[in-house]
Amino acid sequence: MEEKVRGFLRDVEEAAERIRDWIREGSQITIFTHNDADALSSCGILAGALRREEARFRCRSLHRIEEFYSLASEGYLNSDRLVFTDMGGGYVGELAERLKNFEVVILDHHEPSRTPLPEGWVHVNPHLHGIDGATEVSASGVVYFTAKALNPANTDYAAVAVVGALGDLQDKNSVRRLHGLNELIVRDGVENGLLETYDDFVLYGRTFRPLHVALASTTSPFIPGLSGREDACYNFITSLGINVKEGDQWRTLSDLSEEEKKKLFSGLVEYLVARKMPAEMANELIGTAYDLKGEEGWIYLRDGREYATLLNSCGKTGRPYLGIAVAMGERGEILEEASQVLEEYRASLAKTMEYVSRPGVLETLNHTVVLKGGGVIDERQVSSVATILSSSGMIPRDRPLIALAEAGEYVKISARASRELVSRGLNLGSILSRLSVQHGGRGGGHNIAAGAEIPSDRLLRFLADFDRCVGEVLSDGGGVDNS
Repeated sequence: MEEKVRGFLRDVEEAAERIRDWIREGSQITIFTHNDADALSSCGILAGALRREEARFRCRSLHRIEEFYSLASEGYLNSDRLVFTDMGGGYVGELAERLKNFEVVILDHHEPSRTPLPEGWVHVNPHLHGIDGATEVSASGVVYFTAKALNPANTDYAAVAVVGALGDLQDKNSVRRLHGLNELIVRDGVENGLLETYDDFVLYGRTFRPLHVALASTTSPFIPGLSGREDACYNFITSLGINVKEGDQWRTLSDLSEEEKKKLFSGLVEYLVARKMPAEMANELIGTAYDLKGEEGWIYLRDGREYATLLNSCGKTGRPYLGIAVAMGERGEILEEASQVLEEYRASLAKTMEYVSRPGVLETLNHTVVLKGGGVIDERQVSSVATILSSSGMIPRDRPLIALAEAGEYVKISARASRELVSRGLNLGSILSRLSVQHGGRGGGHNIAAGAEIPSDRLLRFLADFDRCVGEVLSDGGGVDNS
């Protein structure tokens, strides 16, 4: 085992021991988490682990770190034992000023601040050991290793940790497969009979949805003209000579022969080329499938990526408690309500993508593409829109995307870059972290995906500075220090 992994696991053990001490003391533990799929997975894993130990705990999902500061000032913190999952790592200094008499465990995977930890605090973060938290392990993975150290029985949450990594798009590499520390989690899931993995098309609902519906439901990558349009997908598939029905029954992806799958892939490549979109987008539809064996084949939770979308929909529509409960293992009415939320969320995103396709909504600067969300894009969903748009072929790979949404007196910003740009030295998290502070806001994240909030009256100046920074990095081959 590499030394950096050993160092990471030592931190994991320390965090598990600290939480174990809190449980022995009978302390109430409060978990704060973000609101995306990875965050809700991480919170669900930790909450499930604490429930197994019969610990006293409660959970709270936050849209932004400022919400925590408001809660702290309002006296919400009647517990002095706090855990942050999928957040907090970049704000150690700020948190330390407000939580001087608290014991804190941070379980995060975003690029951390290098502020020294106060006494009694533990920070588990892969970046602290040279492990890439954007691609090798997500927050749900960090929490999973901690929960496993707390009690080996918590390996039954391995599949949920995989869901979190998929929700964080850590499979978006050349082969659409999880790697790094994520592979250790997948191995736990397979060995314990929780996961089944195999190579296939990674269409949403491939095990139970009609083929044309599965293709239309898939938004990673987003294929203009097909994604979100069942009628267009129906016509496209039948034009390839592939039957969408067998008798009275709709055919699913799993019903196709290998020859038909090859025909579908070739047809997608031709479709993309004909519309002057990158042919390699079709490769993003092929990868490792992660099926949760304990879930029924006809529900959203069977496929790991679709499970992640369900959790994301709960968090991005203001109902994170549903996602946390599902990740903990709740089903029945909770799952029914969450499934309805998913359908509403997809309908909302489809309308948003129609808006994005309008002339003038995307503006090209010298080195950046800007999505002007105005009051149309929900600030809670702008990160999802940015992710979908960045995989659509509508954004040149030699320019990062900045998506904007109004948030009262502030503008919510979500940035995305291609892996090619990251390989050339672009680090969105570093740039947004520095520039947002200069413009009276805050921000940070990963090299490939990051976010920020800045005052609305500083937006034009911020965009000009961001575009300049991107140009400096790319023209210098990564030589500019963005720290």
